[in-house]
Amino acid sequence: MSLATSGSSAAAAPAGSAPAADPALEAVNKRYQEGRAERDAGDFVTAAESFMAAFTDIPPKSREIRASVLFDLVDARRNAFAEGEGPGQICECQRLLVEYLAEVKQLLGARAEKIPDTRKARKLLAEVRKQIAAVKAENPLLDCATTTVVRPVPEPEPAAAGPDPAQLRRARTLVIAGGVTTGLGGVFLGVMAGGLAIGQKAEHDGSTRTSTALAGGAPLSEDDPELQSIVRRGKTGNQLAIAGGIIATIAVAAGVTMLVLGLRARKGRPARVALVPGGTGFTLRF
Repeated sequence: MSLATSGSSAAAAPAGSAPAADPALEAVNKRYQEGRAERDAGDFVTAAESFMAAFTDIPPKSREIRASVLFDLVDARRNAFAEGEGPGQICECQRLLVEYLAEVKQLLGARAEKIPDTRKARKLLAEVRKQIAAVKAENPLLDCATTTVVRPVPEPEPAAAGPDPAQLRRARTLVIAGGVTTGLGGVFLGVMAGGLAIGQKAEHDGSTRTSTALAGGAPLSEDDPELQSIVRRGKTGNQLAIAGGIIATIAVAAGVTMLVLGLRARKGRPARVALVPGGTGFTLRF
């Protein structure tokens, strides 16, 4: 399909004459065709970026063309997610479909629900939300409001002796993995903070319970059920804080390392990075 000839918004040309070329639409069509070629080659991440570039430049009034590109974009993102490119891909599908449905409703009002593209978008949105629910069942910490697609850093113009394609693919993988791992470290920093809060609350409750008992002339026994419950809660909070701190430190260090390695590999520079212990954690040494 060519975007230059699809959709009902194209004006009919006079008989016997060729329609005037629209440079803006030609540029959009070029990006769209690039996306189709990348998708057919199995590079769904790059295909999604090409479709996104085309979709962004299509005005809302070209509704049918815009819907067609959106559905290809969502399909590419879902395939990328299926190949392990991370939950940001499926979360991006939800965001795009929700925004599109709101856009069509604003444009057409009540008539929007009678449009086939609207029905298809709603069906896709239901499928995407089902996939997100399945991911959340395994990872309750997933929040699509803050989970985004890790987009590759734009590659520089190829030099005479630049990195080979295999090196660039490895670099892209490292950048994506580094971004996801660093984000995971941030999540476990939150776990650590939550554990500390639980521990501090348990310590406060235990002190209050003991002081109240002493003031009433009936010191608590170590076997007091409520006191034992507070102690267990405090231990749980401390364990969460310790585990969260350890995992966060490792994840952030590993994520930053992979990001640096990936970015250096993109530029064709030697990837020599070492993590060495320091007084306040780990230090990156190049």
